Amino acid sequence: MWPEVKQAKEENRYELVLSGTEVSERIEEEGGVDPSVYELSQLNFLRISKSPLTTIKDDVGLLANLTSLILQLNKLEKLPVTVGNLTKLKVLDVSFNSLEDLPSEINKLSNLSTLNLGSNKIRALPSLEGCISLAILEVGHNLLTEFPDICKESLVHLADVKLNDNQISEVSPDLTVLPSLKILDLGNNQLKTVPGELADCVKLKDINLKGNPLSDRHFKKVVEAERCTPKQVLGNIKQHCPRVNVSEGGKGGDGGKGKKGKRGKGKGKDDDQMDEMCNEIHVLTIKDTGPVVQVSSEVKDVRPYVVCCVIQGVDLSGENLKKFISAQTKLHDGICDKRMMATIATHDLNKIQSPLKYVVRKPEEIRIHPLVRGKEVSALELHKSLQQEAEAQRKQMKRNNVPGLHKFLHLVEEWDVWPCLVNSDGVVISLPPITNSENTKITQETTDVFVEVTSGTSLNKAKAVLDALIMSSLNSGIGSEKTPAGKSSMKIQQVRVEDEEGNLRVVYPSRTDLVFENEAVRIINADK
Repeated sequence: MWPEVKQAKEENRYELVLSGTEVSERIEEEGGVDPSVYELSQLNFLRISKSPLTTIKDDVGLLANLTSLILQLNKLEKLPVTVGNLTKLKVLDVSFNSLEDLPSEINKLSNLSTLNLGSNKIRALPSLEGCISLAILEVGHNLLTEFPDICKESLVHLADVKLNDNQISEVSPDLTVLPSLKILDLGNNQLKTVPGELADCVKLKDINLKGNPLSDRHFKKVVEAERCTPKQVLGNIKQHCPRVNVSEGGKGGDGGKGKKGKRGKGKGKDDDQMDEMCNEIHVLTIKDTGPVVQVSSEVKDVRPYVVCCVIQGVDLSGENLKKFISAQTKLHDGICDKRMMATIATHDLNKIQSPLKYVVRKPEEIRIHPLVRGKEVSALELHKSLQQEAEAQRKQMKRNNVPGLHKFLHLVEEWDVWPCLVNSDGVVISLPPITNSENTKITQETTDVFVEVTSGTSLNKAKAVLDALIMSSLNSGIGSEKTPAGKSSMKIQQVRVEDEEGNLRVVYPSRTDLVFENEAVRIINADK
């Protein structure tokens, strides 16, 4: 039995990570993973990555409690049909493999929320109609020739669809049946036209059509323009792209003025009264003096995604600081999935120096003064200390699993280098997903909070977490300003994240961010 598997069995662990040089050598020699892995029925998280693994045995279906199965960066050629037995599965990531198809049994995974199939050799997808919880579908960099059959009324949560870098020649006009669709990436395909119905996707905020051989020269020019916004693309689709389903009451020529739209009439008195009863978020555009984050290309193999912003003018006096920290803890346990999907770190803006650098270093070379600890230590020393504390707490509580926030410690164990955020003076201020620095911690005197969210899953996940933190902060009333009606008001300063050459990676919040369901919030894009 492999030592990692033996330890997980003896300690009844809920997470198992198999990665690294030694694991790869064993897989190469034995032709697969230790069969004892499939006996760990208590597992809810299994990651096997960066290895020469070509097959997963049918016995994977015995892991009935799995909620996350991460099989990135292997050499998998197929998945067993027994994957369909993993009915509790929420995340399935098989990106960067050699898969040519998927078993139709995937359709049985009714709890699946994220399906990442990126960078394989997939030519077609099976039906996903039964995946009623699916929110994120990533199939970029494959060999699809037809638009996948995802336009189903059962997929009410599907919000993020990435089909970039395939060979798709037509887009289904039935995308309007997806009520939650917000992001559609069709870049670098073989599209010559797109259906006008795309303009009817009421929540669609971000669409990418770059790199397609569009036959309409004007439309292609708009799409390929460097500063073109998704709003402009959708506007051109509405005005110039013909509809496929022309039998719907002649909607094709009404310019959006039918039953659903009174867009040309402006806001009425009722709208103004409604706005007065809303909380407000003022989005301030990037300033030359504002913080900038520069991302090293080396982070792509560990934790590649980072988004940041500044929450200005907060009031953290009294109980407000505890409320703010408590909100982060709840998000770490919830939407961040015990930090496995994303991690939040907050800093006093006045204690950091820009430009910040998001880089990787060997854990023994990283020096950080961790939160609520007395001195600076290496990342390796900190990790070992936290593991010892977790084990002691587990034994004291007589529990089989590791308690509390120590559950995320295993995330860094598969990495040869660890990610960290570094001040312009070279001081490490954040070590995701473990801790941030005592040197930049927020206090009751903090007025401007610099927030970073990192993720190893996707950029959209990082953005969703930051959206959630902002909404939680707004509702908790930590903003020092109020609207005339006494509602909460908060200012969010955009932060630019760029690569080492200064090319833009992401600005948050953009016009497609801060989309809140069932929340009375008014977003004001202005500098005041």
